[in-house]
Amino acid sequence: MVDPDLLARLDRVATKLAAAARRPGEPVMFGASAHRFKLGPPLTDSEVSAFEREYGVSLPDDYRAFITRIGHGGPGRWGGAGPYYGLHPLQDWDTSLWGMPNANTLATPFPAEPGRVYSDWPSDVAPGDDDEPYTGTLALSDQGCGDLAILVVSGPARGRVTDNSGAPTGPTFTNDADFLGWYERWLDAVLAGATHFR
Repeated sequence: MVDPDLLARLDRVATKLAAAARRPGEPVMFGASAHRFKLGPPLTDSEVSAFEREYGVSLPDDYRAFITRIGHGGPGRWGGAGPYYGLHPLQDWDTSLWGMPNANTLATPFPAEPGRVYSDWPSDVAPGDDDEPYTGTLALSDQGCGDLAILVVSGPARGRVTDNSGAPTGPTFTNDADFLGWYERWLDAVLAGATHFR
């Protein structure tokens, strides 16, 4: 059973997404012309459970509820309605990795957390040629120029949104508490007529 507070948040997000899709004229928000505020149909609980079993991970509740109740993927080149060029479908979770995934990549904790500063990211956490610095994360959306927004699904920052920019000090976390907070903040920017989102 889904928490009533989470259901209320999902309803609010769905209402705002519908309002964004009804705005007249061409979208002014960066990347929105790729998806035009449309999502593909939601995944079923059994599809998401199969993904979780395959990779040995439990997706954060709010993200799981979004992709099973509101929508998943979409018509854009990179996915559906969402920040930047749109939300990636779940099957493209490994887009942000620097190497090839293995059976444990998603379940292995992501080492970064908000407030932690590195002297030489990613060498501090992935010193070997075959080491992966972005374990425990899945790709959310392309920001452009090779940078992606990612969701932490394993590790101390589980549920938080960050990036894979590769800055020497480490990933930059958003101030949002979770995926839905990040997504709703984007919708608020869209509805306010903003052209860019950060």
